[in-house]
Amino acid sequence: MNKLFVYGTLKKGYSRNSVLEESKFLGEHITKPNFTMVDLGFFPGLLEIGNTSITGELYEVSDEILEYCDKIEGHPTFYFRKKILLKNNQIVWSYVLDYKTYESKPVIVSGVWNKKL
Repeated sequence: MNKLFVYGTLKKGYSRNSVLEESKFLGEHITKPNFTMVDLGFFPGLLEIGNTSITGELYEVSDEILEYCDKIEGHPTFYFRKKILLKNNQIVWSYVLDYKTYESKPVIVSGVWNKKL
């Protein structure tokens, strides 16, 4: 099993959460303040630079669900699945963007994606 931190459309109540309905929800979690969240219009992205803590949800997912999420998130050509550090020092998977490609996008200062479209 894998731990996957989600912060956008894979969260409960958002358009892609049904992908995780067979997975165990481990609660809301916060990352260490090592990121910048950017607004890409219909979804957010994380840049591995900055000083913002990101609020999201943690799931325990099977290898199959993780691979399916990789396809949805465009890993490894759009998002990159990488290990990140949560505030409670857990190391988990999440999806990040290439900093140089997306650094000019609008910043979500709060670190919380709450745009339901």
